[in-house]
Amino acid sequence: MIDEKRVVTRFAPSPTGFLHIGGARTALFNYLFAKKYGGKFILRIEDTDTARNSAEASEAILTSLRWLGLDWDEGPFYQSQRTAQYNRYAQKLLSEGKAYRCFCAGERLEALREEKRAGGESHIAYDRACLGISPEKSLKRSESGEKYVVRFKMPAGGTLSFNDMVHGAVNFQNDVLDDFIIIKSDAMPTYNFAVAIDDHEMNVTHVIRGDDHISNTPKQLAIFNALGVEAPVYAHVPMILGGDKTKLSKRHGATSLTYYEEAGYVKEALVNYLALLGWAFDGKTEFFTMDDLIEKFSEKKFGRTPAVFDIKKLEFFNQSHLKTMPSETKAGLLYNYVKKYMPDFRFDEKYDNMDYFRSVTDILGDRLKLAGDVKAYAQFMFIDDIEYPQDLIDKIIKDYGAPVAARALGLIADIAASATDYSPAALESLLRNSAIENLNFSKIAFLLRSSLAAQTVSPGIFEVMSVLGRKRCDARIKKLSDILRKQN
Repeated sequence: MIDEKRVVTRFAPSPTGFLHIGGARTALFNYLFAKKYGGKFILRIEDTDTARNSAEASEAILTSLRWLGLDWDEGPFYQSQRTAQYNRYAQKLLSEGKAYRCFCAGERLEALREEKRAGGESHIAYDRACLGISPEKSLKRSESGEKYVVRFKMPAGGTLSFNDMVHGAVNFQNDVLDDFIIIKSDAMPTYNFAVAIDDHEMNVTHVIRGDDHISNTPKQLAIFNALGVEAPVYAHVPMILGGDKTKLSKRHGATSLTYYEEAGYVKEALVNYLALLGWAFDGKTEFFTMDDLIEKFSEKKFGRTPAVFDIKKLEFFNQSHLKTMPSETKAGLLYNYVKKYMPDFRFDEKYDNMDYFRSVTDILGDRLKLAGDVKAYAQFMFIDDIEYPQDLIDKIIKDYGAPVAARALGLIADIAASATDYSPAALESLLRNSAIENLNFSKIAFLLRSSLAAQTVSPGIFEVMSVLGRKRCDARIKKLSDILRKQN
């Protein structure tokens, strides 16, 4: 039974790179679990690897979490600022004989490993050469400046067991775990020691993480046991794979969260899709808001097989979320996206306003897969100085003949100019029922689209006419007609 009054989860990335799909899912699962039970979600930056840490990566992780809407209740805590706490616990274990200083040189340890490999040993453990050094002598050697690490003394025999929320009962034999290092020679803690101390001090009750961490769990449990404190409950969820069932990588589209934001994915779609990578509500419902996910999230619904990341599926989710997004929200999102990520998007000054942008957004309908698709479908709606590419002109001449196309466009301009109602339905009816150079309606629509959009794809062309307005439509149709007449 989960005590809803004290649930505390954490997300603890290492700032050695940007936040990727796997890390984002881990953060989301911990966030949803905490919110489901009214608990706290803590952010902790595990930056003890001073050689590989990056301030840029650390900031990018925070930015990506904020973009996804995964706001933390406490933190960010930085392990590099907590070395005093780790050393205090290390001293406690040393004083109780549960840890010891190891003065072995790296060359000796490597020679030991080589010897054991040559002997065919698969389990290469430290030989405890320094375990027999008395505490007094050990302290004296350390105070004299001799370099050392602190090793945890694994209990002999016995089993480390825990009940995983995904895998059930998991057992590790103590004898297969050697006396691992908890404090390195530079006085920085190792990963497993820092994690255990932090989880204890931050009162973390539940840890949800990838099952690649399952081998770390016994070391952390051993530390909890040595300190006589309660360990968190663990859920090791299966890893995310690519479509070819291999480890997720860039070739599968698994790049940083920053990429997805810049590429025009919306956070609601990404959160929705990430939630389904290793969790399912009923096996058939796919679309969820964040509030839906918090309400329905359950540790009992974690999957036991690896999830497969499918970039096409993510695009489908993105398109669906854009399609159902309220008009005002979508217009604001697209406008801000264009301003931030598309510096080459051409805006004539008079079109650079939210009212007009909203009207364009409304006629785009469900065409957009990504926010950036607004350029391909609607760039022509924001400029007056429209240019017609030569390949489009060549196609019209080939399919219609320049004289026919020029005359047809002239008639289209006259008919459109005579319209008393410039709504899409009225314009379509007027042109559909007009005889224009014996052309069928699809050919008329193609000429109209070519003249107004200067391309062969666009939102509904009569919706385009209505939004552009009579004056701009008349100017564009006549401009292409004149170009074709000169071609002749």
